[in-house]
Amino acid sequence: MKRGFVILGMVCILFAALAGADYIATTITTDGSAFLSASGSDTNGSFAERAMAVDTARLTRTISGDEPGIDLVVSGSGPVLVSDYASGLIQESESRNHCLFLDEDGERSLGETSVYSSGIFNGAEYAVSRAIGSVLSGGTRVNGSGLLAFGFQGLGNRSLQSRGFVSGNLSVQDLFRYGGRE
Repeated sequence: MKRGFVILGMVCILFAALAGADYIATTITTDGSAFLSASGSDTNGSFAERAMAVDTARLTRTISGDEPGIDLVVSGSGPVLVSDYASGLIQESESRNHCLFLDEDGERSLGETSVYSSGIFNGAEYAVSRAIGSVLSGGTRVNGSGLLAFGFQGLGNRSLQSRGFVSGNLSVQDLFRYGGRE
């Protein structure tokens, strides 16, 4: 019976890839082990993520292509290993007049930005959300026991760096927004 579900899942993933899926959602609940990985890129930026859990665990992932973004939630009672990275190109539209005969797109780059988090936990809940576009934003939330390394770097006309490392029984909430104005 389990083999039938695996084959059905593989067929669904194959058809989604052939159709150029703009939205992917995966949920895994297990009392064994699970591994989930994804990566992607476009002109705005890129992302990569990996999650592995052993023992009783639940992994939920959502990838949206319309406004590039990714959400990952992993909760487990045993060992959990996670890693994610996202980068974005921060651009600003120029509002001045352009010559119609020049081949300019009216945008100038303000710089590049990247964010990462990586950790190994035992009995924890890990949630990460990333929105990639002209503004890179998101957050990381972790509750449990283990090790977590996280950071953010923005380079260009404005620069900003942030890094952190936490170990032991931990509760971390890291939110960020870089680029754009409201």
